[in-house]
Amino acid sequence: MDLLPSSMSFRVVATLDIDDELDIPEGFTGRVRQRLANQQRSVTWLREGLANDPARSHPAVRVLRPDGSVKYEMHYRDGQLHDPSPRTPAVRGFFASGAVHYEERYSMGRRNDGRDGAAALRKFRADGTLRHEIHYRHGNRVG
Repeated sequence: MDLLPSSMSFRVVATLDIDDELDIPEGFTGRVRQRLANQQRSVTWLREGLANDPARSHPAVRVLRPDGSVKYEMHYRDGQLHDPSPRTPAVRGFFASGAVHYEERYSMGRRNDGRDGAAALRKFRADGTLRHEIHYRHGNRVG
């Protein structure tokens, strides 16, 4: 159990440190920390056994490099990839420098362009310039 700040108070959170996903009890609610074979770590938030963002601005899954920097993060709603806001994609991957490498937009588990028309899949060069983008509607590639 951990005590985490929550707005103006604190909340108690059940935390599991595991080596294998099979060690997660069915229907678990809380935070799961796992060390992966290549020395990366992942932190996953679950609600009733499904990946779920613990807060609107905090992803349900975050995979970290050995140095602790974020490799990629994923936002989930009720176990399905979902953009938490119009400005924030469901999936974001990062270069080791911390610059954004790619972004993927989802709506209830399906790749989908953003509400503002942003492409569902966007990849960037290390210098931050756009490399390419691909558009999707309801999980199907368009254009």
